[in-house]
Amino acid sequence: MGVPAELSGRNDIVVDGRKISGNAQYIAGRRMVSHGTLLLNSDLEQVVEALNVKASKIESKGIKSVRSRVANICEFLPEPVDMETFRLRLLHGIFGGAENVRQYHLTREDWDNIHRLTAERYGTWEWNYGHSPAFNVQKTQRFAMGEIDARIDVERGLIRSVIFYGDFIGEKDSAELAEKLTGVRYERSSLETALQGVDLSRYFAGLSLPEFLDFFL
Repeated sequence: MGVPAELSGRNDIVVDGRKISGNAQYIAGRRMVSHGTLLLNSDLEQVVEALNVKASKIESKGIKSVRSRVANICEFLPEPVDMETFRLRLLHGIFGGAENVRQYHLTREDWDNIHRLTAERYGTWEWNYGHSPAFNVQKTQRFAMGEIDARIDVERGLIRSVIFYGDFIGEKDSAELAEKLTGVRYERSSLETALQGVDLSRYFAGLSLPEFLDFFL
């Protein structure tokens, strides 16, 4: 298509040193999933924003990807191409011509099986969060009663420990609240259930449960 692309490292495709595609692979037993990106005409400001670590930072203990300068493929094409045309060009290139591209239309039975599998496995909390790598989160926010700095360790989607720092005002020791949160899923509904009946204003003067959850998550 006229783009001077080349492979770089293990999993990147670059043009003039700028990344237009990143790829990854996952192997479990005898199964392998390979997936990748192709940035045709993306909003690069949003891409950069997504890659920037915020003040409320998350540090994953999983595998980290190497950040590179990114670019859109459209910058290097000799003439503009819309997404549908780009997709067709890729398919024709992979299969060796339009005549070799076969289509399969999902049946009603296929869709029923897909929805069932989603409900039973892929849409569950256990699948999406229960096997996630350990990570820690730092949440910092200033309220009327002072600043709260929460250090949260999460493993397999469960809160393993919490430590509260800050100059906030409260009647009770925040370590007692941390104990109530230990072992709870790091998600809003589970935290709401765990904190039902807990007067958070005694730990952080004037703070309501919704305000605490907005801050904590």
